Amino acid sequence: MMMQHKFDLAGGQRGEIVGAPIGTGGRDCFRERMRRITDSMLDEGALVTLNCRINGGKAPWFALRVWTGREKAVEKALEEMGIRSLVPMRKGPDYRRRGRIIKGQLVPVIHGYVLVQLLSRPEYLAGLQGVEHAIDVLGGCERPRRLSDVEVNRFNMLACGGEYDFERPAEIVVGAGDRVLITAGPFGGMTAHVVTPNRNRRGDVVVSVSIMGGEVPVTVPLALLERL
Repeated sequence: MMMQHKFDLAGGQRGEIVGAPIGTGGRDCFRERMRRITDSMLDEGALVTLNCRINGGKAPWFALRVWTGREKAVEKALEEMGIRSLVPMRKGPDYRRRGRIIKGQLVPVIHGYVLVQLLSRPEYLAGLQGVEHAIDVLGGCERPRRLSDVEVNRFNMLACGGEYDFERPAEIVVGAGDRVLITAGPFGGMTAHVVTPNRNRRGDVVVSVSIMGGEVPVTVPLALLERL
């Protein structure tokens, strides 16, 4: 495909200029340019954050929403860039097959989120969205939801201790519409409404959290909730 533009020549005649072909090359160049911008911003952000830690400061943590099932891939990619990241894990559900119990695999405590430690400059946070499989930062790049080092460490310790394992009995049951408090993690301290009931005292539940004027559905362990 060729783009053509007409213009007035100095002698008053009409002429024609033929532009460059438009094809995949233009899009590829744009993607490459954006990748370089993303890498540059994240390299700078990682260096500044590291210097902050060395000098005794603690950069905040943020929740990066990613494609479900790609949490560990994003964590690995960020670590290779020098950016501290974390996906708290838990033991998933056990399966019964032909009379045998197959122990559950390790899965993220909250699917679709990677915790990232980075200084809260909008350009650094926007750079995170350029990482493969990343979607956006929880709360947006301008006013993101922050987590402290203490909160992240507590959440990860509880996960490592088996607190959120799928088969671990919980103390509550919930019905659709119940109002609950999320006790830890990227949504810690926020209230939510139960979407799917869970009366088994174990496993997961889907809740709806209000963020930036919209409702965000999140699947969380029942053990992560308290009734209000």
